[in-house]
Amino acid sequence: MYVQLEDQFCDVIAKARRGQELSLASAAGQAGLTQAELDALEGGQAVPEPAVVGRLARCLGLDPEKLAGSAGQRFFPLYPVGWPAEGLSVEMLVLGDDLLMNGYLVGCTATNKGLVIDPGFDAEQILRAIENAGLEVELVLLTHGHGDHVGALSEICQATGAPALIEKGDLALLGELRTKIEGCIVEGEVYNVGRHSFEARKTPGHTPGGICLVHPQMAFVGDAIFAGSMGGTRRVGDYESLKGSLATKILSLNDRVVLYPGHGPATTVGEEKAHNPFFY
Repeated sequence: MYVQLEDQFCDVIAKARRGQELSLASAAGQAGLTQAELDALEGGQAVPEPAVVGRLARCLGLDPEKLAGSAGQRFFPLYPVGWPAEGLSVEMLVLGDDLLMNGYLVGCTATNKGLVIDPGFDAEQILRAIENAGLEVELVLLTHGHGDHVGALSEICQATGAPALIEKGDLALLGELRTKIEGCIVEGEVYNVGRHSFEARKTPGHTPGGICLVHPQMAFVGDAIFAGSMGGTRRVGDYESLKGSLATKILSLNDRVVLYPGHGPATTVGEEKAHNPFFY
């Protein structure tokens, strides 16, 4: 299981710069660095001095104290695989080889009904987990359409007979796999697993149709937000859209709500409010 964050300081500053469409030259100039110095920082090949961290925070619109915490590697989630939920079982399935991602198997303990979220790789591992848990999978939900989150979709749907749903904005990302989709996730709609419900909330930016699945005790957030970071974007509009939707729809939840991301360790709303440099 995870022992470090998905995104380090180098990733955070690179995502902030690219998302705001700042050139390396422009950002370096604003931070009082050469292009080579900023390139080395973004590549993780140099350790930033405190003054440099502060200047980068100002020019990139990041929280200075939280960015300093990222640079000093002072944050790691207290419960990196989440914690037990009342009436629900959650299994974080770390899938893949070189590229790792998190798929999830969610079960209602009262009914043994199940839900698969983001079957990215390794259908055999997912199916073993379903069998071991004794769950009847009724639904497959996709937080977004990137290939690393849907690679085992066909096999899981065929083996379980469960319909797969995605937000319509990401259908085009699926290619031939779009034929496996039996319906579209709609913001505000509720999707049930046994006696429990998950509300779909749109968090576009990383992809056009990115969604989070929100329960009173947890949220499955795909690649929208990671422990100490957020999803990658390449345009200012997408960057602001993702930040805004996360602030209003996810970080407004109770501090104890567990956030299960598509990569890296689980975190909580409270931890992200305290440590994520993208949010003041």
